[in-house]
Amino acid sequence: MYIVFLLLLLIYFAVIAVKEIRHQRKTQDDTSVTEKEKHKGYFQSIAWLWGAALVVFIMCYIGGISLKEIGFRQISFNYGFWFTAVTLTLGGIFFVYILYSLIALLTSAKVREDAIKGTPGSITKYLPRTKKGKWLFSLLAFSAGVCEEIVFRGFLLFLAWAIFPGASLYFVVLIPILLFGTVHFYQGLQGVIRTAIFGTFFICLYLVTDSLVLPMLLHFLGDLVTAFFISEKDIT
Repeated sequence: MYIVFLLLLLIYFAVIAVKEIRHQRKTQDDTSVTEKEKHKGYFQSIAWLWGAALVVFIMCYIGGISLKEIGFRQISFNYGFWFTAVTLTLGGIFFVYILYSLIALLTSAKVREDAIKGTPGSITKYLPRTKKGKWLFSLLAFSAGVCEEIVFRGFLLFLAWAIFPGASLYFVVLIPILLFGTVHFYQGLQGVIRTAIFGTFFICLYLVTDSLVLPMLLHFLGDLVTAFFISEKDIT
């Protein structure tokens, strides 16, 4: 049954990939996207994310899998001191960096300009510019933080352990890491590598804390930062 669940998720991701490929080809020559088109895209992405989470919950119900088994647990520390210490230290540094970035983006036009320069045009054209767009993008960031952690860290890691019970930890975590990276292919090779690295960090944080709480929080905040790359004051 677990293999069937994994295959169904792969099909779900494949459908999203085909949809994204078609959208990329359709808009590849567009240098800008209207706010209306952006908002529509945000709503669609939010729907796909919560759709994936819903699929996971249905599979859990069918397979008799409790929410605790996919990461809905209180934070506890069950791994070795050094692995725990290094992971939590990196998590703390990441959190401070996010807060610094948010403050800098909100207060400095130069920081926003540099952030845009370092972001591919295929991504910047979809970033929000208006107050409404930023609220919708924030909802998208929240949805990604919650739903992607449920799917890729909670459920997929559970499936990997169940399908390969005798496999090493390195092999098991490789499955959700690779899938998490590849579903972000629309960001290009650099985006795939970046998200795979963050996926690795979020899995380490999940393993160390035995809970999805901190991965969800940091994932949400990390995505939220990009909502402020462009200020309404910067629009000419």
